Amino acid sequence: MMRGVGRTMAVFDCFSEDRPSLNLQSIANRVGLPKSTTFRLVQSLEQAGYLVRQENQEYCLSHKLVRLARLVGISSDVRRVARSVLEEAAKASGETVILNAARGRERVCLEVIDTQSPLGSIAKPGQHVPLVDGATAKLLLAYLPGSDFKEAVGYASKVSGQPRSQLLSELEQVRSAGYAVTHGERIVGVSAVAAPVRDTDDVTYCIAIAGPTARMKPRLSEHIRIATRAGEEVSRRLGARASHGAAAV
Repeated sequence: MMRGVGRTMAVFDCFSEDRPSLNLQSIANRVGLPKSTTFRLVQSLEQAGYLVRQENQEYCLSHKLVRLARLVGISSDVRRVARSVLEEAAKASGETVILNAARGRERVCLEVIDTQSPLGSIAKPGQHVPLVDGATAKLLLAYLPGSDFKEAVGYASKVSGQPRSQLLSELEQVRSAGYAVTHGERIVGVSAVAAPVRDTDDVTYCIAIAGPTARMKPRLSEHIRIATRAGEEVSRRLGARASHGAAAV
């Protein structure tokens, strides 16, 4: 039964914005199954109302999935989805763990799991901070789409005084590594590690671990692993495809 569920999910994952419809052979190639097996699977999904066969004999996802997606949107608040992961990351790191979202040229703090250690409380839910300095800002800046990226980078460069070319190079390094690290950039004496959280396939949120530099630096590699794994787990819960972009540390 579990194998059947896995095959069904694999069929759904074949479709994308670039390829909203596919013929039978393309689906078979993507799921790695014989064409005859794929036909039976696709036929079952069509009969159940999850796939639609078009006049050109290509298949597309049905509006039945749209209805289910609306239910997910109603019941799946990102803070509720992420809460247990954030708590585990805070326990493992011993530092403050923060869930952030990009909103224009700012980031919004959505959730904070504070540490009991001294100097622990450094962020508050609902706090708005410009996307200029710090690991969270650099991470969210790095993954902004198109025109938003261009505008936000220009703003960050102007406010911080950092040359645009230098900032662009830094953001490219963040995308390549799959995480951002800063020391004392936004708050003197505070270091932070930030990792992406993907909502479907876009980086909409990020998880940051932050604390005094004296505590963070000796365990930096460990904090990077904790943050990136937490980001991957929340992304998985939000329905994102598996990411292979983060570098091993």
